[in-house]
Amino acid sequence: MALSPYKPTRGLYARGAAGAALLVLALFASVRFFQIIGIEKSFYFLAMPVPYGVFWAGGLFAVLAALIAVFTVGSETGWKALDGRTHALVDLLIDTEAELQKVSWPNREELRRSTTVVIICIVVLGGFLAVVDLIISALMSGLRVLPR
Repeated sequence: MALSPYKPTRGLYARGAAGAALLVLALFASVRFFQIIGIEKSFYFLAMPVPYGVFWAGGLFAVLAALIAVFTVGSETGWKALDGRTHALVDLLIDTEAELQKVSWPNREELRRSTTVVIICIVVLGGFLAVVDLIISALMSGLRVLPR
């Protein structure tokens, strides 16, 4: 079992972003797990009570962090099924980063003009829909389909 990374020089930013996001989720899951298990017994460390549930939550975080590391680094574990899945995920992250590098991002002026056009279109469409709604409501009220 070699713990060498899969395609170590490619997709570093995508792997890092995915790993960081998943670690934040793992941290939230561990804190929520700690809140749910509610183990009342505790011990004292530096004159402060520390519940034993901290060890369970910390263990859960450690396990999740290890899984995240395996899946985002793509380490060879020796298990063919697991290695195939991690390599597929790493290939997806590498391809995502490659596609994002091909994107032509707008400059500040293009972004400002595009945003202005979108806001104007939203206002015009909203006004049009409001007028059509008033006309249809008046028509339905005139036909006594809607109450006045």
